[in-house]
Parts: sequence; C-alpha cells; structure tokens
Amino acid sequence: MTDRSQPTTSAVAPAAGAPSAEGQPPAEWKPEPRQWTWKDLFTAPMLAFKPKCMLVGAITVIALGLLHLLYVQSVAPALGQSETGKFWLPFVEGGFVTVALLVFSFGAVFVSIFYKADLLDDEFLSLKEGLAAYSSRLLPALLVPLFLVLLVVGVGTLLLWIPMLVGSIPYAGPALYALLYPIGYFMGVFFLLTVLAVVLGTFVFPAIIAVRRHGWFDNVVDTIEAVGTKPHVLVSSWLLTVLMTAVAYGFAIGGISVLKGWSISAYIPGQALAQTEQRAGQIRSDVIARFDPFAAVTWDVSRSVRNFWGQPAPEPAPSSSHETYVYWGPGLVVGGWQVLFTALALGYCFNLLLAGGILTYLVVREDDYWDDEDLEDLDKLAKELEEEAKREAEPKGDAASPAASTSASAPAAASPEPAKS
Repeated sequence: MTDRSQPTTSAVAPAAGAPSAEGQPPAEWKPEPRQWTWKDLFTAPMLAFKPKCMLVGAITVIALGLLHLLYVQSVAPALGQSETGKFWLPFVEGGFVTVALLVFSFGAVFVSIFYKADLLDDEFLSLKEGLAAYSSRLLPALLVPLFLVLLVVGVGTLLLWIPMLVGSIPYAGPALYALLYPIGYFMGVFFLLTVLAVVLGTFVFPAIIAVRRHGWFDNVVDTIEAVGTKPHVLVSSWLLTVLMTAVAYGFAIGGISVLKGWSISAYIPGQALAQTEQRAGQIRSDVIARFDPFAAVTWDVSRSVRNFWGQPAPEPAPSSSHETYVYWGPGLVVGGWQVLFTALALGYCFNLLLAGGILTYLVVREDDYWDDEDLEDLDKLAKELEEEAKREAEPKGDAASPAASTSASAPAAASPEPAKS
C-alpha cells in the first residue's frame, strides 16, 4: 500500500528556476494558504477573548453610547421644536450616524489588527506594536466608512430625491410619478439593496483594512467585492455571529442576574444583600446600562430564579442608618464591580462581532491575503524556503554531475563475440 502521509514526488524533478519541458517559464512559488471554512466561525469566541481588545471595545461602545445620548437627549429635542429645526434634523441625524460609524471604524480596525496577527501571522502583538501597525491604517479607517456613507447618500439622491423633486412639480409632476411608478419602485429596491450592502460591508471592512495593505480606495473595492462575491455567506455568518454574541452576553450578564436573584430570595435571611444589590443596580443603571444595546433583550436570570422559588421580590426594610451604610459602602463597591463587568462584557461582544467579521472575510476572500505583494513577511518566508530548497538540491546535483560525466566517458562494454567453430 502507498503511504499517503508522505508527499509524492515525480521521478524527474526539474531544477529550480529552469524552464519546463514545454518551454514555459516556471510558476512562482507561493506558500500554501490555509483553507478557511464556515466552521472556523466557531473559534470566534476564543479569538475575541483578548483583555486589551476588550478594553478597546468597551471604550468604543461607551463612546457610541455617549453619541446616542447626546443626540436623543439634547440635539433631537432642540431641533424638533421649530419648523426650521425639523428641516435640518435628518441632515444632523445623518451627521451623527457618520460620526458613529467613524468611531466604530477606528476601534474596530485597531482590534482587527491583533486578530490578523493572531490568525495569519501567527505572532503576538504588544500594544506598542499594534499601535505602530495601526498608524499606517488610520487613513483607510477614516476614508472607507466615509465613502460607504457617501455611496448611500449618492444613490439616495440620484434615485430618490431628484426624481421626487421632479414629481413635486404641479400637474406634470404627479402625472410623471404615476406613469413612472414601476421604475421608481425598482429604484427604491435598489436603494434598499445598497443600504444592505453597506451594512454587510461594515461587518467586514475593518478586517479588510487590517489584512490588506492597499490604498483606501482599494480597500473600498475589496469591501464591495467581498459583499458581492458571496452575500449569502456574509448574511449567514453575520446571523451566526450575532447569535453567538447574544449568548455570550447573556452568560456574561447572567452572573450579575444570578447573584441579584439569590440575594432577594426568601431563603436568604435579612435584607442586607437585597439592599446592596438594589443600590448596585442603581449605580449600574445610571453609569452604563443606558449604553447597553442589549438591555431590552437581555434574559433576566434573576426573574427566572424568583419564578422557580415561587417568591415575589421583597422590598428592602426601611432603615435610615443601614441604608446610609449600604448606599455609601457595600452598595457602592458592588455597583463599581457591576459597571466594570458590564463594560468588559460589552467590549467582549464588540470583539466577538469583529472576530466573526475577519473570519467571514477569510472564508469569502481567502486568496486575497496570499496574493498581496505588499506583505513582506510572506515574501521573506518564500525566499527563505526557496533558498533552503536550493541548498538541499546543490549537493545532490554536484554528486550527480561527475557520475554522469564518468558514465558518459567510459567505453561501453563490448558484447562477447560468437565463438568460431
């Protein structure tokens, strides 16, 4: 039987760099790329577990939450009080969305650089090394999301806003609108597809910027190609990543909910722990819960615990001295811990989405990394392996050459003459 564990070689191997038998130049040597599949997405939870990346993710999520609060609580109410403000409100809202996308891009690209080093370079990057690699990608991190926003605005302006302006002309406009409504319908569908493409591009463009060392416009082209090549893979991978993110966040916050549920259980004597958890929950809500995008859909483990024991949540006993102690003592400390764990959980979920994005990109466009001529590490690896192969081949070639010349110069053995009778 043939041993398949050993590589098979041809009987006669051409010399390195020599032309083939057909006279064609030899193909350039390239390292064998790893084949990425959708099953690699299940490694995203472990890939996302990086403390420094979780910190960057937490800061990014909190910054996005602050932008949302600024718009909802200050800007939108102020502009909505006048007709002029209502006119400018969509433009201001679009500006906030653009700034939020830029904040996301800066944080996401920085985290994706560490993922790229872990997955493709097989090396550990320190924070200083990550910042050095990040500095060369700041321009794409700024211009790629701006171009995606301008793409949506441009398509909406050309296909919807300008035709709507024409349709607003008295008499003739509504008539044209009615006659050309089927065309407008397809324009609306195309606009929705453009928005969907940009959303899917947001899922993968941080990975593209981290992996590809091209100009910013080439990164935009790569993003569009990644979305257009296998959109079904991007959609399914995005759904799977969101599901894993929701499960991970449920477990991360579940620890807080379990302790809260047990503290108010009827089987725990006294009200000390219940009052402590009440104060801690107030601190957590005031500090970070409003930044929590999962707050409305988080599974409340404490509610399940109360339903399991069949006991309603007791109210803390009024005690001024004890409440003052809890308010400024244990409740404050526990609230600080809950804020920290919630922030790290949000940072981990942010990283998990990015890990799913870079793994999805490797599945969809797995050849991009290996075809990139700007990757000096692969060029160096190829040269080292090629030189090593030449060194191994040289002794065999030197030994074979004298043997071949000796055999060629030696007289052929004469065949015996037939015996004469």
